[in-house]
Amino acid sequence: MGYRWPMDSPRERACPSCGAPAAGPQRWCLECGHELPGPRRSALRPVVGIATTLAVLVGAASAGGYTLLRHEKPLPSPAQTVAQAPPATTAPGGLPPASESPAPGSTPYVPSTTPGSGLTGSTPTYHLGAPSPPRHRSTTSTHPSGRSSDGSLQPTTETTPTTTTPTTPQLALTDVALGAAAVVYAPYAPADADLGDPSLTVDGSTATAWTAPALGAASAHPQLGVYVDLADKQKIHTLVLHTPTPGMNVEIYGATSGPPSAITDPGWHHLASRAHVKAKTSVRLPNRAYRYVLVWIVGAPANGAQAAISELSLLSLQPE
Repeated sequence: MGYRWPMDSPRERACPSCGAPAAGPQRWCLECGHELPGPRRSALRPVVGIATTLAVLVGAASAGGYTLLRHEKPLPSPAQTVAQAPPATTAPGGLPPASESPAPGSTPYVPSTTPGSGLTGSTPTYHLGAPSPPRHRSTTSTHPSGRSSDGSLQPTTETTPTTTTPTTPQLALTDVALGAAAVVYAPYAPADADLGDPSLTVDGSTATAWTAPALGAASAHPQLGVYVDLADKQKIHTLVLHTPTPGMNVEIYGATSGPPSAITDPGWHHLASRAHVKAKTSVRLPNRAYRYVLVWIVGAPANGAQAAISELSLLSLQPE
């Protein structure tokens, strides 16, 4: 067994009440139960600890300041916490988010390029305003018009109106006399005279013909003819006369109302005269509108035959 120093032995104490001995760590007296006083501590211990801590802090601060002054760096400012607003959410295409869309009934967003806004190229900006008037051209454009329940933009295809120039209808020469009413005009004939069938002149066939009846002496000039009632006024471009008795003489008249009761009535407008007509004769008429067109026979053929008309055509420009 090694040698133990006297400091290693427990220090004995005595009870201040009864004087009984007590061991070092003993707190209560075993004889009388009185509380024993604790071991005394040196009063310098706390002072030495505080002084040591202050010396360490002063040294650390001095070292830090020396380091900062040596490198000529300013002292860092204390950290500050700045509240930042969350970044704005931009919908596809650069439009404002759904929460910023205009309320129903307000003016919608209209894309436009603002001069001097700092934007480059044709980057559109969006502002509140009335939409521009439609352009008169044939184009189809797609633009956002609303949002669905999930907040996505719903495109709408819109076709702008077009301005077209109305086309001029195509006109063609049409026989307006075909199937119209044809009447024998014989103001000087007896009331019981057989005037024949004038409808044969507008039946569309040259194989049939109306023949003028013999009225008076054979040497007398015929005083009759056939007129076509068009039911309303028409501008006649050309009259075409077919006859099986060429060589006769005719005059052409037009009237807007009536028909006039006599050939000398001023209601008849003289349009043209033809002598010694051929089997087919075309007569260009003035550009005036008439309801009645009359072929008045003023001379029989040279061979003495009765004048006849197989077809009477009145050509007018009509839409195809």
